[in-house]
Amino acid sequence: MKKRWKDTNNKILAIIYSEENDKRKFLLLKLNPKTMKTNSWYIVTGGVKEGEDFEDAVKREIKEEISLEILNIKLTNLSFDYEWPKGSGKMKHEKVFLVKVKYNLPKITAYEHLDYKWLNKKQFLENIYWYGQDKSNLREILKELK
Repeated sequence: MKKRWKDTNNKILAIIYSEENDKRKFLLLKLNPKTMKTNSWYIVTGGVKEGEDFEDAVKREIKEEISLEILNIKLTNLSFDYEWPKGSGKMKHEKVFLVKVKYNLPKITAYEHLDYKWLNKKQFLENIYWYGQDKSNLREILKELK
């Protein structure tokens, strides 16, 4: 049986990176535990609104969460399908994107994020909260950036 829009929650994850002075940096955002229910460093994420495609959702979420100029958006081969809340029968489908932005200071809002940091790849992988903490799939998609 095909899921209808109201039964499916499509989401995006955007790994933000920039190149400044020939050095690649990745952006991590400190989640606000009061509103985001976790005290972790994470990436831009959000829901796809009805009538919106995944790439448009990436653009909108980046504008809303960090307000940085997008230079390139690339869909990766990494996606997740999961039931949330568990036992609810509501499926989520989440696609992961690599997004190159013009290097700048992000404009964050205290509602979702408390802080940010630009990190090299090694620091990014050490600090990001990732599902089950197995970061092998994350390492693989970062290899796509030559």
